[in-house]
Amino acid sequence: MSIAAALLAGIDDRFVILLINLYNCCMKTILFVSGLLLLIATEILKVYFIMPFPHMQMVHTLGFSYFINMHLWWFRIAGFAIIVYPAAEFLRNSNRLKKGLLVGVLVMYAVVAYLCNFKFTANRIFYEVKQIGFTNASEGMKDYNKLVIGVVNNGEVKAYPVYIVAYHHQLKDIVGGMPVLITYCSICRTGRVYSPLINGKYDSFKLVGINNSNAIFEDEATKSWWQQASGKAITGELKDAQLNEVPSQVMFMSQWLQIHPNSRVMKPDNNYLQQYSDFSTGNFKIFSP
Repeated sequence: MSIAAALLAGIDDRFVILLINLYNCCMKTILFVSGLLLLIATEILKVYFIMPFPHMQMVHTLGFSYFINMHLWWFRIAGFAIIVYPAAEFLRNSNRLKKGLLVGVLVMYAVVAYLCNFKFTANRIFYEVKQIGFTNASEGMKDYNKLVIGVVNNGEVKAYPVYIVAYHHQLKDIVGGMPVLITYCSICRTGRVYSPLINGKYDSFKLVGINNSNAIFEDEATKSWWQQASGKAITGELKDAQLNEVPSQVMFMSQWLQIHPNSRVMKPDNNYLQQYSDFSTGNFKIFSP
């Protein structure tokens, strides 16, 4: 072999090695970016379509959102499985600048995950009531011009101020020995009372978001989602099931007490006095820091 041929062979080998290294680097980058986008998209989409963000629910996305929420950890596992190898390779073979960039990107994902799970979810914005107490109308009642949701059962009469229920969106109580679920949607201004009896057992509910401008709740047992205005399961294991509605009335406190002067009235939960005040005056900020 001539000297020229040997030099050309060496150049060809080096070029092939360069191409292989470039290909490996590109594949690692593509894998890392793909896994990262999957992780970030999962965290954002799980809340975007069921919270009052711009342009949400422009298409029929309830089923998609429910699927993500029910399989959230599988999406996370898949995302981390995709990025773990390229991330380890970048940390082992990259310079300080690239390592810092990698860490920064992972921190960005952590911030997104925190916001989407602890700041922007419905049950982290509108907390559940902690203390339910009642007072008689004669005990210094001052909210005569406020709306209430009134319930009468088995001789017991109770009234729930709308400004309290509207903040929590739902609360459980017992009226005349019967468990009831008191609900109010502050967007469409509907107050409904249901029996929380599902498949022969009394269940608990939590607020998960909105659908068609109406609150949706999730039951603890089956994780099905229920529409507040209709009491109907709209997705999940119990789809199309119906909660039994309990007769109730929405009227001003003064009107209610004229009809039921011995009614007991729910007192504000002292843990949320500021939220009640802001909510009733229109100063409540959904995404306040």
